[in-house]
Amino acid sequence: MFETILATVAYRRLFKPKFLLSILLLLVLVIAVSCGGDDEEAVAPAATLTPAPSPTATSVPAAGALTPAPSPTATSVPAAGAPPTPTLPRPTTTPAPAPKVVGIRGGDAVLLCPAYPSQWDPHLATGLESNCAISPLYNQIVEFNPVNPGEIIGDLAKSWEFSDDGMSVTFVLHDNATWSDGQPVTAEDAAFSVNRMIEPGEPRPRVGLLRTSTKDAEALGPHTLKVNLNFPSAAFLPFLAVDYMKVVPKHVIEAGIDINEHQNIVSGGPFMPDETRRGSFWRHERNPDYFKEGRPFFDSLTMNNILDPGTIVAAFKTGQVDWSSLASRLSVEDALALEEALRGEYSVHWTAGNNAVWVNVNTENEPWDDLRVIQAFRLATDQTELQKGIGGGRYLVGAPFPTNSWYGHTEEELAQLPGYGGMPGSTRTKQDDIDDAIALLKEAGYDPPSTLGTRAVQTSPVGWFADLVQLWAQQMRRNLGVDMEVKLIDINTMINTMISGEFDMALWGYGVSISDPDDYVQAIYGDGPKNYTNYVDPELQELFNQQSVELDPVKRQQILRQMETMLLEGQRDANIPLEWATNFNVVSDRIRTEAGAYVPPQSIQTILKWEHMWFEE
Repeated sequence: MFETILATVAYRRLFKPKFLLSILLLLVLVIAVSCGGDDEEAVAPAATLTPAPSPTATSVPAAGALTPAPSPTATSVPAAGAPPTPTLPRPTTTPAPAPKVVGIRGGDAVLLCPAYPSQWDPHLATGLESNCAISPLYNQIVEFNPVNPGEIIGDLAKSWEFSDDGMSVTFVLHDNATWSDGQPVTAEDAAFSVNRMIEPGEPRPRVGLLRTSTKDAEALGPHTLKVNLNFPSAAFLPFLAVDYMKVVPKHVIEAGIDINEHQNIVSGGPFMPDETRRGSFWRHERNPDYFKEGRPFFDSLTMNNILDPGTIVAAFKTGQVDWSSLASRLSVEDALALEEALRGEYSVHWTAGNNAVWVNVNTENEPWDDLRVIQAFRLATDQTELQKGIGGGRYLVGAPFPTNSWYGHTEEELAQLPGYGGMPGSTRTKQDDIDDAIALLKEAGYDPPSTLGTRAVQTSPVGWFADLVQLWAQQMRRNLGVDMEVKLIDINTMINTMISGEFDMALWGYGVSISDPDDYVQAIYGDGPKNYTNYVDPELQELFNQQSVELDPVKRQQILRQMETMLLEGQRDANIPLEWATNFNVVSDRIRTEAGAYVPPQSIQTILKWEHMWFEE
């Protein structure tokens, strides 16, 4: 039925955006009526990183960029890629290059995001569904260069300078940025925002990653900002460049106005909020007073969260969507088929595998308070079957740290360890792993394993998660004889149940923001916002703290490798790693940038303002 409707829709440029929205909404309603879909579902955040290019004289390279992993060596700390040269604080001023005003202004851009945003306050945002909606409305102090994503350049900042001891950094901000209510954007706004991001005891799902390195911020003048650090941190600037780290209007929030409500947004970014319909779409208009002259190029941005993959494919085929975010309802197979069908019109842009997917368990309840049970489920997970069945062979095997990264084990190394039996090159069979798992359960008092009763595993039915959870649950039934119940729920309910601890098991993902371990490792294995297991190993946390302040990259790598070895070989991991996934954009070939064609970001959580793109005539 939706194909009949789409066949009647002429090319997008002939119609106003609201007409387009009505068509797309009608499509979603048709699918919802015929298939019983939930219009509030969303995609779990995910992210991937690629190697950073050599630094230039006008940029600061992202800390810990991934490097290709060589073959394992016989050293005590096997090499999985050389550790990065630390991006230590510089005592000299680093100028922020002004963006070139190049491109054709005009046009209404339509993009596909995974879901309607759960939050509108950037400091409360949890994932991509919020970030891709919020980011065009605000600026950061610094940002990743959208046409050379390995660089960090100024956004509100014109330049910055680190102190000699690396314990502070002073930013000089542009003096012509304004809020949409006419008030100037000042260093007071920036200092207020940084202090709000690290505010103790407040929920800060993503921006709270700054807490480890950042002490406080202060305004030294109308457009001079000083940020004081807890220690010289290579990760500070890359964290600050992530799109969640937005400068928000101090005068609005201090007046008691809730910027988490769409109608209360006072923006300063390249776009301003226009209209929205909860669970359906949002639309932003170009900011005519934006401080970067000539930007943005688009007249408007409209985001649609279409839930049905068939409807998404039809929308691309009829030119109703210009590009998709790095997470959508499309599978790898869908994207490849779409690229083949629309060759010369759309292209698929890939990132490296740095999107963690794992099963959380609630360690506050039985039987998961006994880590032997968790270890048994990890051993019984068939990594080879998961890779063959999900992702078209483009994903990497699951491990505590990013597989093949500079601080994680290689696939060749993992193949020699318990839990990875049956992989190419492994000396173990999968049955060896299963036998060890059953022995662990017997030791924990569960003999046979079916005495564990029915275990419920939940996930959000988006992207490949629904297929993955079904395959993994079937493995637990087959390999351990455990009765598994699968629950598919919408993303907001999913997050709320994990935060509240009202769950048994949950298949979820984490979008790495930067490649530095201070992001992913702290968030998942430390006392971070995404550690839904509520379990922290004291010895691992102490090692993590050591590596955070270690300036010698080789020593830092050794500490991190020791941590992952402890997670892989001991009963310390409260998660069950399933895979490191690859993300992709489907992008119209009409999209142009200063680099020519579209340039994919290194992380799913960066370069989401879209001020740098335009349509080719």
